[in-house]
Amino acid sequence: MNHRLGIIGGGRAAWAFGSTWKRIGWPIAGVATRSEPRVAHLLSVEPATIDDLARSAELILVAVSDRAIEQVATSIPPTEAIIFHPSGALTSLRGGFSLHPLRALPPVGEPSDLRDTLLVFEGAHRELAQRIAQKAGARFAEIAPDQKVLYHAAAVFGSNYVAALLDIAEQLMGIEGVRDDLAALAESAVANWRAHSGPERFTGPASRGDAAVLERHMAALQDQPELAQLYRLLATYIVASAK
Repeated sequence: MNHRLGIIGGGRAAWAFGSTWKRIGWPIAGVATRSEPRVAHLLSVEPATIDDLARSAELILVAVSDRAIEQVATSIPPTEAIIFHPSGALTSLRGGFSLHPLRALPPVGEPSDLRDTLLVFEGAHRELAQRIAQKAGARFAEIAPDQKVLYHAAAVFGSNYVAALLDIAEQLMGIEGVRDDLAALAESAVANWRAHSGPERFTGPASRGDAAVLERHMAALQDQPELAQLYRLLATYIVASAK
């Protein structure tokens, strides 16, 4: 079965789902946005209105900011289309489902595909959501509604905060042109963490209990108290977890 998708939104999630839909050969009814219809142009489909999508789509993806999802979903007129959204923090609306891609999505216009991504489902129409994941070449998991906020906080730790820590590392490093080297360092740490679940998943002075080095680091960060506090919290966590 080919499921005709209507997309509301013009950001990364709209682009990722739209790109995947196009790759697998399923039809796209159109893209509705309040701004420049860039995603529609990139997908070679017509810009549309929400009313258009309510009439012509079988599925409607509400890919807007979390703060606007409920309002936009409510604004969709009566429709036979199943409504779903990609938020990791919010639960499903209007008898539909949520389907959150557990990955950092590229900006609009850059190659984007949900292949090999874990799609985390909540809500109704489980078989349909599984069919989407299977056709996309993605993996599938289900989460309870009351677990979603904590699940999304975990995703933020595993993605956004990793990027923020790399920003901090780049600022502190004091060497020009090390962005790729820091990325490689982080990738090696991820590979080590993936390979091990015991204390050996950590490296560095906190995992070795090297208090003298930790104190020197803290002294070097004394003029940046917020970073010093962040460093202390992470070091404390590693010391406790590496036992």
